[in-house]
Amino acid sequence: MGFINPFQIYSKGENTITNNILLLLSNLYRINPKIYELFINSVLPENINYEVIPVFTQQKSQKEGGIIDGYIQTKATKIIIETKIAGLDNTKKLINYCKNENLSETNILIHISDSTFDETTIKSINQRIGIYNFNFVSITFSELISSLQEIADEYPFNEELYRLSKDFYYYCSSMGLIKNVFRIVPCNKSFELNEKYHLYFQPESRGYSNHQFTGIYTAKEVKYIGKINKVFLAELTKEGKLITEKISGNVEITSEEENRIISTIKEFPEIYGYGDISKGHIFFLFDDNDFCPTEFKKTSKYGLLGSRFFDLKLDLEIENVERLSTLEIAEKLNDITW
Repeated sequence: MGFINPFQIYSKGENTITNNILLLLSNLYRINPKIYELFINSVLPENINYEVIPVFTQQKSQKEGGIIDGYIQTKATKIIIETKIAGLDNTKKLINYCKNENLSETNILIHISDSTFDETTIKSINQRIGIYNFNFVSITFSELISSLQEIADEYPFNEELYRLSKDFYYYCSSMGLIKNVFRIVPCNKSFELNEKYHLYFQPESRGYSNHQFTGIYTAKEVKYIGKINKVFLAELTKEGKLITEKISGNVEITSEEENRIISTIKEFPEIYGYGDISKGHIFFLFDDNDFCPTEFKKTSKYGLLGSRFFDLKLDLEIENVERLSTLEIAEKLNDITW
């Protein structure tokens, strides 16, 4: 696979995770300080307002000394980030972090893991660090990614922001920091082939990250959800022979699955109007009983320009995902919008 990710996907450990989160934040700031500010505020509760953009004021009144002609102010803020690969940190350690800091106007402690503290514990921590003028926030990697994607949706023509969002998702997915991943993909004209042959295909250059479910999207709605059975890189030779390389799946490709891929490759130019997918494409295959119709509507503005990712349990609040059939998940998505 030729896909290159700027985040370290071959290194493990919480130091690497923290480094990559800081890399994400620094890149957001470099792309646009306002985008960085929006992203930080998106993971904070409403009672905390993070400001990084200077406020420019003309003719500012004072209690004494008259009126200032021009006034520029930037709020002093300190953010502490604590990451955990899995589970939760010792609360005493978190509280001690706040004791040892020189305080700014706004002070925030953010804990990032695969799970969050319960509301009672969060309230208790906030009470104990409140005397140090700190606020505590507990979020998951999934929530971090979801907030990043929502910000990217607000700037649909910022290619660098979209790429950063996608790269960070691939990193978190590759490291197992997010689970129950539901990847929504825009299909447009190829929707007919996806529906007919129960598969999804994409150029190899887009890379691959492990995920459980794929959403087939068109016309501002996910029409099908498929639980991925196998993933193959495929090439159809001029002689009509299909050559495959397994990317994911426990068993080899069947003749029936090969025929589905071959039919998709041959029919693609007719359906799409042009193009050749006979080589350099990845095919995601779904079993018949794991490719189910749904009506998961996109009610937010704009269409879907690229892939979108959700954690079915944490983002969409679908309980017991591990024990549900694909059909049951599809039925639950009928009652949710995004």
